[in-house]
Amino acid sequence: MGHMNMDQGNQELDHLFERYRAALPDPEASASFMPELWRKIEARQFFLVRVKKLTQVFVAAAAAICLFLGIILQAPVSTDTQAVRGNYVDVLADANPTENLAALGIRVDYTEPNGK
Repeated sequence: MGHMNMDQGNQELDHLFERYRAALPDPEASASFMPELWRKIEARQFFLVRVKKLTQVFVAAAAAICLFLGIILQAPVSTDTQAVRGNYVDVLADANPTENLAALGIRVDYTEPNGK
């Protein structure tokens, strides 16, 4: 009984393979098959080389822009040179006039070194 089912299964499998071969016949290898294949390969390689070169150009341009922006940001901006020259004590003295400190109970005897 089991032998009969196995034969029937093999026949169904053979029938399935026959239908598969009929649906997808072997491609005919024409004389232009290999030249056409090489043409496709070379076209793809040419495209990849162009993409690689474009990528290198974009990376170089991005690096140049970053370098340029870095140089611009490092350059000192000449705005108010008097405010830039003041040291830490001068900045604190400008921010806290002696009247405000006296109101807080802090006595300050501050004289300008230049005699202003």
